[in-house]
Amino acid sequence: MVQNSANEIIESIAHVTGHADRALLEASLASTLYELFRADRVMIYKVFYEFKQPQCYLAIDVIENEAHFNHSGHTLGLSELNEIPGLVESIQSQEMTHTQLDNGLCYYIHPIINHLGIVSEVFCLRGNEIFCQDSLKFINGYFQIYCNYLRLLDESEHDVLTGLLNRRTFDQNLEKVLAEWHKEQDDTQAAEVQQLHRRHDKKKKGNWLAVIDIDHFKQVNDRYGHLYGDEVLLLLSNIMRESFRGYDKLFRFGGEEFVVILRDIDRAGASKALERFRTSVEKYQFPQIGRITVSIGFVRISNQPIPAQILGHADEALYYAKEHDRNRTCQFECLVASGEIEYNKEIISQDIELF
Repeated sequence: MVQNSANEIIESIAHVTGHADRALLEASLASTLYELFRADRVMIYKVFYEFKQPQCYLAIDVIENEAHFNHSGHTLGLSELNEIPGLVESIQSQEMTHTQLDNGLCYYIHPIINHLGIVSEVFCLRGNEIFCQDSLKFINGYFQIYCNYLRLLDESEHDVLTGLLNRRTFDQNLEKVLAEWHKEQDDTQAAEVQQLHRRHDKKKKGNWLAVIDIDHFKQVNDRYGHLYGDEVLLLLSNIMRESFRGYDKLFRFGGEEFVVILRDIDRAGASKALERFRTSVEKYQFPQIGRITVSIGFVRISNQPIPAQILGHADEALYYAKEHDRNRTCQFECLVASGEIEYNKEIISQDIELF
């Protein structure tokens, strides 16, 4: 077992639980385990589900004591998954696994169960000093502390009814996406924004924000009662999870309003994903109520100076959809280009009425 003083262990726990940002929390834990157990590599795989089947991508990789963040969302194939001993087994069983190879190299796999009772991420430790029982007990105890802390974060970050991310976490996520965008792009003057919209390459990947509103939801509550209205919201959130990728961000803003942040996808792909969701809702038979539809407005997340402006543009596209027969998906840039709505260069106030 790797020997660590009580002070080192307490300091490491205090350091890990000092992060409220989930990505920093994960990276901090991975780096701490790397150091404590002299691992040669610590990996964090994010798990999402397509047609109820788990899919994985490598999100954080700690090598030579440096954490590398991966934003590509490249889904691992079966052969790649099988290269990590115990990874598939751990996801399926929702249990920790540890494997020692003939060459002495050890793999410790620990799945993290989220607030929905499914595996959301998997930690993988690789090294030569993590197989003995004392080390395993220590790692298991460390992860128990981590999972207890995650439960507190989940309660503060997720909507109680739907399990989607809540309004509080939206600002943090959007600001993070904007920060990443600015790192990748040259500074652009505000006066050039409209010109950029016209000449933007449709095939270029980017990030998109969509605002979703349930059509005539007030009539559902008035006619059937709020219990049936809550059931609609819950079922709709399930359709959202099935319609979008695991690394897209899904939020409930409150009432019947939802927001999606789509990552690393081109315009056609974003439109296709949103249309897939819209038609899935349209085809779904909600108990007692029957048919429900949604209207959607979306916009590219680029160099708007404040999040409220991005939301305002998506909201404009949403209102256009609702004013033109509802049950449709509209993109802000396309509406501006066609002259259906006018592009407003003025900064939208932070206290804008979004819906």
